[in-house]
Amino acid sequence: MTRDIEAKAKTIADALTSAQQIPKLSSEAGQLTLDDAYSIASRVRELQGKKRVGRKVGFTNRTIWPVYGVDQPIWGEVHADGLFSTDQPVNLARYSEPRIEPEIVLGLGDAPTAEMKNEQLAGCMEWVAPGFEIVQSIYPDWKFSVEDSIAAQGLHGYLVLGDKIAATHDVLTGLAEVPLALFKGTEAIESGKGENALGGPIEVLAHLVSLLSNADQLQRGELVTTGTLTDAWPVSPGEQWSAGFGGVMETELSVRFT
Repeated sequence: MTRDIEAKAKTIADALTSAQQIPKLSSEAGQLTLDDAYSIASRVRELQGKKRVGRKVGFTNRTIWPVYGVDQPIWGEVHADGLFSTDQPVNLARYSEPRIEPEIVLGLGDAPTAEMKNEQLAGCMEWVAPGFEIVQSIYPDWKFSVEDSIAAQGLHGYLVLGDKIAATHDVLTGLAEVPLALFKGTEAIESGKGENALGGPIEVLAHLVSLLSNADQLQRGELVTTGTLTDAWPVSPGEQWSAGFGGVMETELSVRFT
């Protein structure tokens, strides 16, 4: 590992720990490559020493790529200390410029491999659930390159996980058609659909598996949160947000921020 990658990893780890923002790495002399960005992200995880419970896939909603100046999906890790249930209010003080993303989460009963077709990947699912990913930007005003976002742990803050639904054939084949309505209090904010994430959650899983190196392969028991079905919306202490999922999921999810 080069000194440059080590130094950048320590800078990011410190920013994440202290909820401080830093200049984007891509503004420095020379640009990060994708390989550099994932190497930095890996070293940040080593420095943090947290327990992995799953992965997040980001920027799967192509309609918002122009908003954030990115052109491809990314991945990061979900850790045990950042996994919340719906009855836990969440303190936003730990996060920089937090935003909320309503997502569909997949639970792995078996480990998927890159050789699997979508039908085989679906067979690896044990459950699905509604989720809110709270994302953050250690770079001011959410201005960064895709490489910056990868290095900063995929912009992941934490995950609110709703009730699990058994991954039956009907559920899995209907995920792309799941409608979503997002609310702040009683105010309707935006609607979305399962297919907004790369055509559907199973397609997201297929893309993730294709991205992962041999050292990073998914394991049985991990969860995968498959990307926002709407834009990412800023959140503040004192707010309560909710989402209604329809179709084969037919469930609701809410979170309160302090």
